[in-house]
Amino acid sequence: MTKPREKTREELQAEIEDGKKKIRQFENLEKIIKQKLSVEERKARNHRLCKRGGFMESLVPELIAMPDEDAIILDQQY
Repeated sequence: MTKPREKTREELQAEIEDGKKKIRQFENLEKIIKQKLSVEERKARNHRLCKRGGFMESLVPELIAMPDEDAIILDQQY
């Protein structure tokens, strides 16, 4: 049996560079996925807040015409 041929310095250097490139690609993919997750979480929060606000307005119709400052004071009382 013969020994497998050892890689040259240039081949090893090319493998290192290829590995670094793949790491950068995965890091960029991670950033993209985190941004998408952040957008989805923000949409879910916004939907929840709007839904709850609508529910509160259905219970207390006076809130619709009430200025924000008065609604804040009302909220602080409870």
